[in-house]
Formats: sequence, structure tokens, C-alpha cells
Amino acid sequence: MELRLHANARTTPATRRYIQTCGKPVSELSRELGVSEVTIRRWRKRDHVEDRPHTPHTLKTSLSPVEEALAVELRTQLALSLDDALEVMRRCVKRDLSRAALHRCWRRHGVSARPGRERVPSAAFETDRPAGFIHVDVKYLTRLDKRRAYAFVAIDRATRFVYLEILYARSAANAAAFFERFLAVFPLRVHTVLSDNGSEFTDRFGDARWRKRTLGTGRHAFDQICAAHAIRHRLTRPYRPQTNGMVERFNRRLEDHLNAKTANGRNQGKNCFDDHEQRNAYIRDFVEAYNRTRLRCLGYKSPIELLNNLTGHNTFAGKEQFLAL
Repeated sequence: MELRLHANARTTPATRRYIQTCGKPVSELSRELGVSEVTIRRWRKRDHVEDRPHTPHTLKTSLSPVEEALAVELRTQLALSLDDALEVMRRCVKRDLSRAALHRCWRRHGVSARPGRERVPSAAFETDRPAGFIHVDVKYLTRLDKRRAYAFVAIDRATRFVYLEILYARSAANAAAFFERFLAVFPLRVHTVLSDNGSEFTDRFGDARWRKRTLGTGRHAFDQICAAHAIRHRLTRPYRPQTNGMVERFNRRLEDHLNAKTANGRNQGKNCFDDHEQRNAYIRDFVEAYNRTRLRCLGYKSPIELLNNLTGHNTFAGKEQFLAL
């Protein structure tokens, strides 16, 4: 337990217990401990050794009990700030009420701090659902040779299998074609896809800003691919990238891997590659290695192993089938 003593205390709890238990005269104890006889008599009358609170027993306040109750109601029921409640009290109850007096009133009643909002616990990923829940996203790659490139990423929630393509335009047509090629490669049925609200994936915010929609119009190229394959297209809440956190985490893993590569000394800035082909091959090798890495979240199985439902310990299982990835 934390020991807190008054700033001007001349004795400690051990000294006070000694005063209470020893049978020496008051004058002798006063000379021995270097404190007054009043202090010796005070602690001998008490049955505890802790400091008492120094708050006055009777608080001097300019507020009546009814006015204090009203001030507390302004805080608890209306959740007014200190300045707003002070203005109400001055206009309607007590013109000369000071800000400090109102704050002390709230502190006495334990309402000086704003009531905190009840936090809704974050929902965990639905890991018990069958494979086929796909997270998709676009990662911006560092400009190379004055040319922008984008990594289109799709990852399955259950198996963590990653499919990645590097394209040079962040367009709806490229997103739809990328997803079509992923569906051709992915051996399991896809029932749901989750994306952000980027224009390459949805037209939810593609027209007037005052229009409020929770889904796209259905005329977007990506939505048409989903409709053709009976796939439900879900969208994240605006400015909530953590909703699509699985693919965001993979993108960060990829970014860390690219940043860890040793610079070749021929380029400046963040570019560590001679050309796009070298960078693209490097990323594809990383994705291939990731799909064959045993992950703790998968019970130390690799995405390829889990996707193909293979038995035994074979790190390179399924290499022939997905060699083109």
C-alpha cells in the first residue's frame, strides 16, 4: 500500500506506533523524539497511525443545498461544461457565483470529470466462417523512373492466402480485371469481398456529396464482377481502415520488407531497384514466400498448405499449382 504523509509531518507511522506502545513519560518521549508534548499526547489518544484528512469538517460555501443540487443536475443530466453551467447559474440562480466555487461544488459531489462514453468492444474477425471471405486493397508503391505503380492485393480471411498484382493505373477497370483473375486462380468459392470506399472499388461516393448511401449503385465495374459471381460486396466505414485490417497489415508487412532491402547505390531516395521489372519480381518472390510461410495464426501451417488441405509437413506443398503467382 502506498504511504502518504502530510508535508509537515514530524513523525512516521513507526514513530507513532512507538509512542502508543511504549510506557515512557510524555516529557521523556518529547526529548527523545524531538517533538512537542502536544504531539505525544495527540498520538497516544488515537488507535491508528495514519494521517487524518485535513479537509475542514464544515465547508464554507456560498451555495445553498438546493443550489448545489441544481448545479449537480446541470452536470449529470445535461452534461454541460463548467463554463456553460456557470453561465446558467449566474443568469438564473446566483449572479455572483464564481467559477472556482462551482468547480469545488462539482468536486465535492464527484462530478467534476466529464462522464466517459461507454466504449463498445471491437468485434473480432469471424474466423469460424468458411474460406472465401476476401479482403482487397490497393497499396501505393514508390515512384520509379517517374512512373507510379500500384499493388492490388487480395487476401483470404480463413487461409491468409495472398494474391497480388502490380498495375500502373488505379482504375475501376483494373480493379475489376484484377478481381476476375483472382477468382480464376482461387480454388475455393468466394462468398464475400470487403473493400474500402476507393473509386476503384465502388461508386458509393462517386456523385453528389450530399447523397447518403451505404452501398454502391451496382453499376460499378467491380460490383458487376461481384454480381456475376454471386459475391456480396461489403464496404468499410469511411476513415476506418482498421475495419479492413487484415489486408492493411499485410501491406505494412510488405512495406517493411521493401524498406529493409539494401539500396543498390545507383538510385536516390527510397528506390532500391534499377527498374520496374526488378522491383516487381522482388515483390512477387515475397508474396510466394509468404504463402509458404508457417503462420502462428494458422496453427503453424502455411496458407498454401491450408488452402490445399494438405497433410504432413511440406513447406513447398502446392508449388506447382501456384507457381505463376
